Formats: sequence, C-alpha cells, structure tokens
Amino acid sequence: MKKVFKFTLVFLSVILFLAVVTASAFLIYYNRNFQGKVYPNVIFEKQNLQGWDKNKVNDLIAEKEKDFSSEIELGYDGKSVQTKISDLGFVWNDTKTLDEIINYGKRGNYVENFLVFIRSYLIKKEIVFAYDFDKEKITQYLKEIATSVDKEPVDGRFEMKNGKVSEFVMGNNGAKLLIDESIEEIKNAIIDQDNKVKLRVQIVEAKNVEDMGKMGIKELVATGQSNFFGSPNNRVHNIAVGAQVFNGILIKPGENFSFITYLGEVSAKTGYLPELVIKEDKTIPEYGGGLCQVSTTFFRTAINAGFPILERTEHAYRVVYYEPAGFDSTIYDPKPDLIFKNDTANYILIQTRISSTELFVDFYGTNDGRKVEVSKSVVYNFVAPGDPIMIETTDLAPGEKKQTDIAHTGADAYFTRKITYADGKAKDDRFDSHYIPWRAKFLVGKEPEKPADAPPADSSTTSNSDSTQAPATS
Repeated sequence: MKKVFKFTLVFLSVILFLAVVTASAFLIYYNRNFQGKVYPNVIFEKQNLQGWDKNKVNDLIAEKEKDFSSEIELGYDGKSVQTKISDLGFVWNDTKTLDEIINYGKRGNYVENFLVFIRSYLIKKEIVFAYDFDKEKITQYLKEIATSVDKEPVDGRFEMKNGKVSEFVMGNNGAKLLIDESIEEIKNAIIDQDNKVKLRVQIVEAKNVEDMGKMGIKELVATGQSNFFGSPNNRVHNIAVGAQVFNGILIKPGENFSFITYLGEVSAKTGYLPELVIKEDKTIPEYGGGLCQVSTTFFRTAINAGFPILERTEHAYRVVYYEPAGFDSTIYDPKPDLIFKNDTANYILIQTRISSTELFVDFYGTNDGRKVEVSKSVVYNFVAPGDPIMIETTDLAPGEKKQTDIAHTGADAYFTRKITYADGKAKDDRFDSHYIPWRAKFLVGKEPEKPADAPPADSSTTSNSDSTQAPATS
C-alpha cells in the first residue's frame, strides 16, 4: 500500500514538473514569437497571418477594404436600383477586424489561451471582415421600395351573357416584398462582394374563375394595334361601335373566324354613321365607314398570334390609317371578308380597347409554345397617280371645286412571318399586297349654257344704208 502511494506521488510530481516545464516553454516561445502578434493559422482574406504584428495587419485591412465595392445593385420587379451600402446601414469596421485578428485566442485565462494556441497549429481559423449593421436603417429603405413592389392580387372575373363574355378580368397575382429575408440576402451579398442581389418577393396567388381554366383562357396570347389619328368624328364613332361588337366573343378551338359573320348588320339601326368608304372606283360615304380599321387590327392580331390566314384582301389604295403598307385588311359585306383559324387546342377570348387614337385587339387563351417572327414591310414598284380627274356637276356653283378623292401613289408591298411551333417544326408565310395608283378627283361646278344666237332679219325688208330698223314689238 505504501509502495502504491509512493508511486502515485512520484507520478503526480513528474506530471506537475512536466506541466510547469511545458508552460514555461510555452511562455518563453509565446513571448518571443506571438506577444502582440497573430497566432498560427489565422486566415484573413485568404492569407495566413501567422506572426504578423498589429501594424502589418492594419495595413492589410486598409488595402483590402479599398477593393471592396461601396455600392450594390438591388433588383426587384424587373427593375434595379444602385445604392451605397452605407445608405443601407452597412459599414465595414476596420478596428473590430484588427482586434479580432490580433487578439484571437488571447481573451481567456491562461489555460484557455494555451489550449487555443495549441489547437491553432492543427485547425485553421478564418476571420472575416467585421462590419456594423443598422437594421432599422435598411428596413426603412426597403419599406420605401416595397411601396412600388407590393400589390394586392386581382381575382379573375368571367361572366357570360347572350353567348358573349360580358365581363372579363384576367386575374393578376399580387406581390409582397419580404423585408427580413431581403435584408439577409443583402448582408450576404455585401460580405461575399457580390455587387448584385435580387430582393426576395413573395407572389400572392390570385383566384381565377373555374370556367376560364376549363376553356384555357389563362394569359394574353397576342395583341394587334393600329392608329386612327386624324379621323373625322363619324369615322371615330364607327370604329368604337364596331370594336365593341367583337368585345367578349369566344373563338372555339379549330374554328374559322369570319369577321363579316360576327360583324352583322351595318346600318343606322345598329348605331353606325355615314363615312367615306372605298367602293368600286370611288370613295363615297356609307354607313360604317371606318370599320376597316377594326378588321385591319384583327388581321394584325391574328398575324402576331401565328394563326393561319384563310382569307384577306388589301385595300385598293394605300390609306394612311393602315400604314405600314401590307398590314391592312379591307372588308365589305358579303365580300371581301377576313377569315383566320384558331388552330390552338383552347378557346380564344377577344377583347377590344381604345386608348386615345389607338385601337387594340387582344387575344386571350393558352400559349402553346409557338414563337412568331414578323418582318417589317417591304414597299416597291411605286407608280405615280397621274393627273386629277375633273367631274362637272350642277350641285356646285359655276367654277367652284370640291375634292372628293386624294391622290395616292401605287405600290406593291409584302411582309413575311415565321412560326416556330413547340415541337420545333417551322412554317414560313409571305403576305403580298398590290395598291393601285389613285388619281385625285374634283367636283367642278358646271358653267350655265349660253342662249342660242338670234335668227337673221327678213330679207324682204329693205332699208337705206343710213337708217336702222326699229325693233319689233308685240
């Protein structure tokens, strides 16, 4: 028992002696190599700073900070804004960074510091650039952005009346800027020196009407547009009336859409006013003048949708309202007509709208993956209109002139369309138009006919050369 006790005492004494020697050796080594210097394997900006003194570390920090961007680009809702990181409450802290590097493993008691020192030879310690962050400041900044991001969802509305859609609203999802999540994204981007960050936006789903889903009316498929600036009042009126006729029409899958069929009767009874139309070789007023603005816009929408054009006729001459040349479509009951096919697997809902002097025709349905490329109009073979045509009339005062037709230069025009379907197959179309030269026409007041000359005097009556016959009396 005494031998065991004696052995234990000696063993503990040796251990204590070794501990004292090791500690002493550590102190000597530490004081010689790491007093006021960086511990082994301390990594900052991919550099091992072992043994560096305070001044050298401070110079490195200042040098690295120069490379840091002071601005960041915040992306949201298809927009972006460039801002200083200081405006977001983010500031790089040189002093704190220096303190964390120099004093790593030196803040505990002797034993703790000793253990950190020994461990540093085995495990690397990476220190990142310290920073100060004002959450209240960045929160306020993001709240201002949220005013242009946040929007309430708009639920879809779809009501049928007399076979047409009387009320239609395509549901639109809402959005909400997630401020706390965006703050973390921004902090991480700044620390990682990523100069662009996309803010976190949550989509708020809108509710759509079940019938819309069944019919496949999910999105805007195509839009056509034309401008009727300068149109007379009656023409503007007829365009508005005609456009409203088509608003809400549903085109069935596979249906051949006939403009004339859906247009129906055009008369005073259906709300139209007299306005100029091209008929035969004249430009004359008729009820519904201006409806070709509507058919032209429909043609453009069908072109942009990639629908097959089964029937289409250009105007006799170029009309300013339908430029660029080649993108027009004239109609007149019963012919010519505009006919195209809905060759999708879903319904197409027509919506018409007027903004200032622009007419829009929108097709809503399901995008089946086709891509449509339409070229610009190519105009060639110009032909001068020739001299004006003068037409005498008794409806005007003698010599008075009134122009009924404006001169138009003749030309040919074409454009091309390429449709690439979802399966990779492609189709090329070319649409040609021929416009005849159109001479100006004037009505001219007809001069009155002159009275016939008086009959000669009776040869049986003689007179002296120095006398004059008195006029007959009754």
